[in-house]
Amino acid sequence: VALLRVGMAACRVLGALTGLMLTATVAGRPLVRDIKDAKEFKKLIDHHSSTTGLPVVVDFYSDSCGPCRMMAPVFKAVAKEYKDSAVFAKVNTEWNRQLQSQYQVRSIPTFMFFADGKKKQEFAGAGEQQLRAATRDVVREAGRLNARLLPESLAAFYARHDATKGEHHAQELHDKCAKLAKSRSCEGAAALDLVAKLKKKYGEKPQMGKRFGPEASSAPTPSSAKSTPPSSFSSGRGGSPRDSQPPPAATSSSRGGKVDLAGVSLEALEAEVAARREAHGDNEEEDEEDEEEEDEEEEGLPLYFPRDFPERVAVIGGGPAGLSAAIYAARAGLRPVVIAPPFGGQLMGKGVDVENFPGLLDQTGPQVVNLMQKQAADFGTRFEEQFVHSVDLKSRPFRIVTNTSTILSHSIVIATGANSRWLSKPGEHDLRGAGVSACATCDGFLFRDRPVVVVGGGDTAMEDALVLARTSASVTVIHRRDSFRASRALAQRVLNHERINVLWNSTVAEFKSSGAGGEDDHERLSHVVVESVETGERKTLECAGAFVAIGHDPNTHLFSGQLQMHQNGYLATFNASTATNVEGVFAAGDVADSVYRQAITSAGSGAMAALDAERYLSASGFGDEEEQLGATLLAELFEDIASQPQEEQYNGYDEAGNVAGRRESVYDPVAEKSREEDLLQWASSTAGSSGSPHAEL
Repeated sequence: VALLRVGMAACRVLGALTGLMLTATVAGRPLVRDIKDAKEFKKLIDHHSSTTGLPVVVDFYSDSCGPCRMMAPVFKAVAKEYKDSAVFAKVNTEWNRQLQSQYQVRSIPTFMFFADGKKKQEFAGAGEQQLRAATRDVVREAGRLNARLLPESLAAFYARHDATKGEHHAQELHDKCAKLAKSRSCEGAAALDLVAKLKKKYGEKPQMGKRFGPEASSAPTPSSAKSTPPSSFSSGRGGSPRDSQPPPAATSSSRGGKVDLAGVSLEALEAEVAARREAHGDNEEEDEEDEEEEDEEEEGLPLYFPRDFPERVAVIGGGPAGLSAAIYAARAGLRPVVIAPPFGGQLMGKGVDVENFPGLLDQTGPQVVNLMQKQAADFGTRFEEQFVHSVDLKSRPFRIVTNTSTILSHSIVIATGANSRWLSKPGEHDLRGAGVSACATCDGFLFRDRPVVVVGGGDTAMEDALVLARTSASVTVIHRRDSFRASRALAQRVLNHERINVLWNSTVAEFKSSGAGGEDDHERLSHVVVESVETGERKTLECAGAFVAIGHDPNTHLFSGQLQMHQNGYLATFNASTATNVEGVFAAGDVADSVYRQAITSAGSGAMAALDAERYLSASGFGDEEEQLGATLLAELFEDIASQPQEEQYNGYDEAGNVAGRRESVYDPVAEKSREEDLLQWASSTAGSSGSPHAEL
């Protein structure tokens, strides 16, 4: 009794210590961990998949990304909300290129959700509700996967529902499940799948335990030997009550490792086959499914590798124009190279659905770009995910220099797009992503039921104001003139809208923040200082968001002094095509379009540029130089062999022993006919001789 009391007291102490350790672990874990490298990231995922069972939520971001800065305090707030049930980490893509490439991060911010060591969900864009919903889902999924099935539970289950299957069968089925789970025990998704199948078959499921937490059940040791399941004929299992005891022949007449089936009934045979199929077949199918899923996860875009020959088409830019050009060029067999960083571009920054691209429904900007990338890759496009530092259009072939490579190409499609123009006023740069934006469609929903301002007087400003008026409490348009430059219809709609107010002859002099943002210590836009262009008088206007819509600047600095441009800086094209003033160089998308600047028009001009490049290459005679060189060398080799005298030609028999001078067999129809006549004559004379042993000939 005394020993029992001591043991019970020790158990209570051990339980208390375990609880304290778990509490200390949670308390000591940082709220949001900054990942330094791929090794630390893998260690984090592996640790929580095998030790704590907590899901991991990861934010891939960049300090220069406005939406990333906007989502930073939201991510921290969600981390506080779920600090006891999930782990949160941040990966700076500017310093972790390996992780960015490994997980195919194409736009930022990108949020990934891991449970049980596997990625369960991901999305890109600045969506607070989407982040909260996905976090809630992955926490639920991690709780669902916190399951373990013990062989004792399986044995007890079969004892109730199928007495023909003993403990050995339960242990064997458990070991198969453990192998599928890549663990020492049947747990996680593999255990849940097995339990679901048993419930479907028997109408009830076995009792399960927990993998993690105070109620966790200890992991069993799988059987070490992998052997064929014992036959029901030798273990006492049968297919029917009358076969519960096998005939003597089934147990004592085994010779050479084979079972004598002479006395076994048909019912017992059928039961044995069904049992073995259940034990082996399902797990094999699940293994194949898991392998296919792993293959799909590992698949990425085909990367560019330098080679000794110039490319035929190089596309600079990875937006709709560049990817559309890549698709058309790849389908023409030109194997283009797309040179662009894995994130960036206006369409990549649209976290909301793209509603005006025909044929695409419920797709965000990053999803549209990813679809285009996959389509281009399927036809043979390669991707160089680097920034372009310089382009030399005076040399032939053209020379493109990136961070890590120098690419030569006979033709170039320029699809570098255009960047939003900014005011360059105090506070503007510091508050980008924290209330100051240039994309109302992308970020407008973040300011629902709050006051916002729009700076500008053109069509873009009018469109932004009308979009924001749908969700914001009020919209104030600030314009430096006394009339809009926008189209009459748009301007009239803005002036007649009840939620939109206009400040004429005014400019923004300064963007002000609210200082520390409370718990998240993040500054946010709170006011704009508006100055009258007539009197210089200033006043402060309260607002939560400010949208600058004063135009765009094309990304043409790489081609300054090399290509002809319009007065507004956009590339000039000629003859109703995408051709520039340099032969072999073509421009597509917003870099050459100062009017429309839409994803669909950019994609169309990208297709035009690829067709123009294909015609240029055909007219100039540029083919695949690598293939042409190989064909030329092969033809020269055959010519050299044919021109050599017969005695100088290589003969493999000369290098073999005791066969010097022998030649390979060559078919000679004259000699062959002579040999056939001699053989027939011999056969005829032999068959005609009496008593010949070959008379059958």
